Amino acid sequence: MSAGSQSAAREREALITLAVPCRTDEPSLGRTLEAALAGWHAAPQASSAALEILVCLNGAGAAGSRALADLRALAVRHGAPCPLVDADAGGGWPAPVAPLGVLALATRREGKPVAWNLLRAGARSAIAVFLDADVDLGPGAIGLLLAALERQPEAAVASPKTTCAPRGTAFERIMAAPYAIDWPNLSGQLYAARLAALPARMPDDLVEPERWLELTLGHQRVVRVPEARVVVRLPATLRDFVRQRVRIELGKVQLARGYAGLETRSAPQPGTWAAVRSLGPANAARAAVYLALRHACRLIAERRWRQGRTAGVWRQAESTKRWDAA
Repeated sequence: MSAGSQSAAREREALITLAVPCRTDEPSLGRTLEAALAGWHAAPQASSAALEILVCLNGAGAAGSRALADLRALAVRHGAPCPLVDADAGGGWPAPVAPLGVLALATRREGKPVAWNLLRAGARSAIAVFLDADVDLGPGAIGLLLAALERQPEAAVASPKTTCAPRGTAFERIMAAPYAIDWPNLSGQLYAARLAALPARMPDDLVEPERWLELTLGHQRVVRVPEARVVVRLPATLRDFVRQRVRIELGKVQLARGYAGLETRSAPQPGTWAAVRSLGPANAARAAVYLALRHACRLIAERRWRQGRTAGVWRQAESTKRWDAA
């Protein structure tokens, strides 16, 4: 290896990328990034590595979006510039400026896979932490994920346990019931990854990109870190639940129909009804209602797939963004 290559490798190893796919109409980006920065500063790895923040704003109107305003306000608070790059124009883009590098990538194309591909290509580090723009983090989550990768050099991805912050309504108690079950899947909201171990890109039309990623890698290369937590906001209305769940079920149908055999690479799943019975009477009853609703959404998703109606799958479930509402 040449001296230049060795220097570039050392630079990559001394850098962590926080990679955030974000819709242009996202209202919670500022809150999520502040939580992530607080978590990073508390992580042991912060003493030996620098951080760059890449946010991909996907959809129309990035330049005038609240999400970009939130990102630039955070950059100002931390004394960092925050250039906005038109990723659709092609070519390269400037490296974020130390000590805290912040860069916004704008694309008019919608969809999380589009954003993931740009973030994957733009990260300068060896390891990236992929983070959704509308979540909260449990104590020490980022440091725990990075430490897990350090301990297991054969792992490609470290994944936390996804938990929820329900409002005090009967409907959200139903929505929260499945979170008491320990599902072994890759978190779609937060994970740390060795970039060299990831696919160079994922198909732009994926509906459930993290599930595709997990199956493509194989569950043996995903290390689960249950003591690390990522917290999601639940749908507060039946309409928002249906919007969110039909997309998830449509993603499952897509993988089953378009990627035959990939499901065999999944981690062994707990038996659904056995898991429900383990919850106790009250939560088991709520989980049974949840499963009935999920089944209805699956039927809707299968019909949409047969009819080729996959447009509009990224519509916002607005109540999942409202962290300030009781």
